[in-house]
Amino acid sequence: MKREQAVLDGLEEKNIFTENYPFRLLLNTWENFDWPMHWHHAVELVYPIDNSYTATVNNHDYTLHERDILFIAGGDIHGFKTTNNKGNRFFIQFDISTLDVFGQIQNLTPLLSSTRLISRQHEPELHNHLEKQILELIREYDQKSLAYTLSLNARVFDILVLLARSILDNVDFRDISSNKKFFTLEKLNRAFQFIEENYQRNISLKEVSCAAGFSEYHFSRIFKELTGHNFLSYLNERRIKKAIKLLTGHDLSIIEIAHHSGFNSIATFNRTFKKVKGCTPVEYKRIQS
Repeated sequence: MKREQAVLDGLEEKNIFTENYPFRLLLNTWENFDWPMHWHHAVELVYPIDNSYTATVNNHDYTLHERDILFIAGGDIHGFKTTNNKGNRFFIQFDISTLDVFGQIQNLTPLLSSTRLISRQHEPELHNHLEKQILELIREYDQKSLAYTLSLNARVFDILVLLARSILDNVDFRDISSNKKFFTLEKLNRAFQFIEENYQRNISLKEVSCAAGFSEYHFSRIFKELTGHNFLSYLNERRIKKAIKLLTGHDLSIIEIAHHSGFNSIATFNRTFKKVKGCTPVEYKRIQS
């Protein structure tokens, strides 16, 4: 797996794209492969085709068996380490924001903000569809035929749609007729937009529910099924991701970063940061310097 072009600046991996097109595909065959904990804005797919593989994301270990697919959300801290484990693993990276020429993917951001393991055993239909798109990505990238970047773009969009729709399919829209589901999703998007615009202040579940046009009960239920988090957990994770950008791109104190990220208490900021990222903001900033 060649990473000569990529550079670790503290925990942030930079220069991952070696072409003008924001896409990267690598085949790793190393028996002992150790790449330290890092993060990048790009989304990453890990697809082992021979033997099992282990990745650590946000302090959680994911064991991938042959042909499992790991979707690593942009901004999540992750690393890879194998010992005496021969195999072949594809790493696919792409920048959602750069590919989003129509400005529509931002509506899917809440559905694509969490790392997720898709296996043949637990989600066979979704896995089958995703695997077909990944294999087509690999084929197009290897052959580099005319307009191959357009084909890569199309496959990436198909992957994102499959992932987003699979999450929505698991939401229990009880008491909502099929012709009102789209309207319900529009209301949910208003909630996510409200969070993005107001995360810096002390917003409440009641405020977000009201902005979306739901009762607190129905909003809490659907929100949890949609994101896998309760409202406060999701809000804090979004705040921590905002804090990461401030820690790496601005010369601000920890107290200033906590305030700009929506935390009124430095103790809460430190505790939440360590829970989400596995280290304190001070430790993270020290690594970056």
